[in-house]
Amino acid sequence: MYLINRKTAVDMSQTIFKYLDKDAPVIEVNPGFGYITEEFLKHRKTPIYLYENFHYFKEVFNDIKIKYKEQVKYKNADFFGMWKLAFQDKMDQGNRIPELLGELATTDNGRLISIIGAMPSLSFVRHLINTIVFHNTTSQLGRPDLYIAMSGSNYEFLTDSSIMLSKHKSLPALFQLLFDFKVLMRVPKNHFLPWTYSTNTAKGSVLDEYCLNVVRITQKETLPCAPNNLPLLWYFFKRHTFSKSTRVIPMLEQWIPGCGVWLITGQDPPETDMLRAPTSDDAALPHMTIFTEFGDLTLKQKLTVFKRFISWPEFEHCPFRTTMENNLPKFATHIADEKDVQLDEIENSDSDIET
Repeated sequence: MYLINRKTAVDMSQTIFKYLDKDAPVIEVNPGFGYITEEFLKHRKTPIYLYENFHYFKEVFNDIKIKYKEQVKYKNADFFGMWKLAFQDKMDQGNRIPELLGELATTDNGRLISIIGAMPSLSFVRHLINTIVFHNTTSQLGRPDLYIAMSGSNYEFLTDSSIMLSKHKSLPALFQLLFDFKVLMRVPKNHFLPWTYSTNTAKGSVLDEYCLNVVRITQKETLPCAPNNLPLLWYFFKRHTFSKSTRVIPMLEQWIPGCGVWLITGQDPPETDMLRAPTSDDAALPHMTIFTEFGDLTLKQKLTVFKRFISWPEFEHCPFRTTMENNLPKFATHIADEKDVQLDEIENSDSDIET
């Protein structure tokens, strides 16, 4: 998606400037005609790293580079397609991600990096989630701080609690546990190319039809659990949240028979692993019965259930971890096609898990 209106570029830039960390490197993805690029270069003396997917705009940035010289770092590459490169590197131990990032590559997971662009699909968000969950200790990007123009339907899918409760998919749950998010402004959709028209026959929001949300999405400084437990958290949500009517205790007792008594009494067994157990910062659980459903719990309460579950001494002897590990190859070898990932495809892939 390419911005074609200079006034909107000015408005977006002025809004984003209010939130940017002055020490964070700035990446602009698919800058197109360079309208936002020029606004940044006018007001910042630090370099801006540009990743453009199409050669068509090369002359535009040659002219900008002549004017601003070393402030402009330009590379012809598909930055939002990073997830494909990561998969290829995983398969052949390649160096595509380090080559893509160049001097931006870091071993510091806490290093903030600002990423600006327009995102037509959720593939890059899925990549960020997968990177945090499965490669947290080897990520070379740092802690992403995104300023993204995206459709209202995509943003609502990721962040709206009513959607998560009705469909119970793992992508929104993991997104909300891993990221802070905020709508900064709305901009006209027809100020971006290509112009698109919804094929969804359902009546949608007028704002969604004519506007894009400019949102800030920042990885939380504190992970929801220890890094080595993140794959377990991923599988917990993949396996257990496919239906809001799933009963919590009968489901968990499929893994650890008799564990329901600990949830009903609010106590924990002797030899509970306190490094994994919930702390005072975690959400308190309501009074639990054998009829309590996952749909009765908030997202933070589901996280508390997960932490209690993996802290019990029987956990390491139950088949949960082995089952999770057996599902990883299927997950890791999945590559979507070049087309934008549609919401129904996202939902289907979320529920595509072996039981």
